[in-house]
Amino acid sequence: MTDLSILVFVGIILALIAIYAIRLRAVPMPTMTKAAREIIAYIPNDTKAVTDFGSGWGDLALEIARARPDVTVTGIELSPVPYAISRMRGILAAKPNLDFIRADFRTLDRDPGDVVVCFLDPRIMRDVGDVLAERMTDGGIVISRGFAIPGWQAFGEIPMKNGPDRLYLYRVGHHKAT
Repeated sequence: MTDLSILVFVGIILALIAIYAIRLRAVPMPTMTKAAREIIAYIPNDTKAVTDFGSGWGDLALEIARARPDVTVTGIELSPVPYAISRMRGILAAKPNLDFIRADFRTLDRDPGDVVVCFLDPRIMRDVGDVLAERMTDGGIVISRGFAIPGWQAFGEIPMKNGPDRLYLYRVGHHKAT
């Protein structure tokens, strides 16, 4: 590849990231290992399936799959560049309990499992709540980093040890604000 080819390739990648960040109203943010470990600590021991809505670069889904080989982990990401990178990372990690899907969690018609984790822009948290109220079974756990789900009542609101964010913990079926 020539220098110009590399610059064009990098330009296309950056443009795709920017276009999807504007379209989705969210910039894919990495999850540091310490923050992932805090989130993983709130996943119940009897969990069978975890879905990461807006899995971005795949950091959190990868950490969950590593820490919990007994759990099926699915990352859902719509933005093509973070999805491609997370997919490659998943293949390289060779975790049979991990899968990444390129899709919009709002239109993907599938059971999200026992636990849903997310770190999404506050402007789309209402969509998260709507989707989960419709598709998640009673008793399911939602762990949202940074932003509350509007109209939902958290059973836990915990300041994170590794930064300014909070974790909002919800139990589907008991999430209605009173």
